Amino acid sequence: MEKTTYTSTELVKIFRMTSSLPNTLIAAEKSGYIPKAARIKRGKVDVRQWTIDQVPAIGSRYGFLKKPKSTRVICVYTAKGGVLKSSFSYNLGRMLALNGQRVLLCGLDIQGSLTDMVLRPLAVESLDEYQKFKGIWDAVEDKKLISKYIIKTPLPTLDIIPETPDLGPLEKMIRNMTKREFFLKEKIVDPLRKNYDVIIFDNSPNWNLLIENALTASNVVISPVGCDLGTYQALETNLAMTFDFKREMKLEWDNFILLPTLLEKNKLSSQIYGAYLNHYPEFIIHTPIRRAVRGQESLTMRQSAIEYDVRSDLAQDYFESVETIWSRILESEK
Repeated sequence: MEKTTYTSTELVKIFRMTSSLPNTLIAAEKSGYIPKAARIKRGKVDVRQWTIDQVPAIGSRYGFLKKPKSTRVICVYTAKGGVLKSSFSYNLGRMLALNGQRVLLCGLDIQGSLTDMVLRPLAVESLDEYQKFKGIWDAVEDKKLISKYIIKTPLPTLDIIPETPDLGPLEKMIRNMTKREFFLKEKIVDPLRKNYDVIIFDNSPNWNLLIENALTASNVVISPVGCDLGTYQALETNLAMTFDFKREMKLEWDNFILLPTLLEKNKLSSQIYGAYLNHYPEFIIHTPIRRAVRGQESLTMRQSAIEYDVRSDLAQDYFESVETIWSRILESEK
């Protein structure tokens, strides 16, 4: 089930606080710097517990991911499937939201992977209910603002525009528009930019007009690349396609980042990771995310890896990779 309360010890670990452990939060609570926690009896001891809606206020003060100066629009895209693309989008968005940043997730994959991670266990019991979600297509059809179709999550700083089965027809409709590559920028990013610190587009593992729109609307592109033979063999072609489009559209991204994922404890996986470091030094980060069952377990509980098991190797991977990526993004603003 989704985590709804956090103790001071848990928050210290999630926010990687280096000061005096839980005493810092206790003192901040007494001084009114952070929300007041409920007291839960555990034997003879009263344990402080903050609810999920209080956590962003604590994260904005003590978190390790600081707000950008202006809205960062992030396109998470890889032409190869099964490389933790949607999992990373969800973990990145939730980690930023826990740290007090206003985050909007927007899924562009007709399979609905991101929407499943964020909403399905909470709000959907059947396929019929899933099809009742409304998204970008409905905003266009109803001639209403896209803000009308944003769904809020229990974490108050994390919202989502859900994926719907109408993404296919939407992509076909956009093809007949003028300035068709700017549809998402004009309909989503421009109207909502002032409401969010971060907007994250999660894309399908292929190439279509919605992906072109996400690339056009974004100032940061993150491409997860699996440390497996299939991804390695296809990467050069996929990068060429992406950068050909960038040149054609005269796009200027602040960051293009390759994120190595699914690293395993075997020779081939390690060699592929090493090849990424050697061949793409200007793009690759040196903090890979390893293959781990903890990742799937955390998603079924609608938690980020750092919430589900903060001491796990996977949590450490996400701490390091997201910190590295976010430092690059903030550095590009200077």
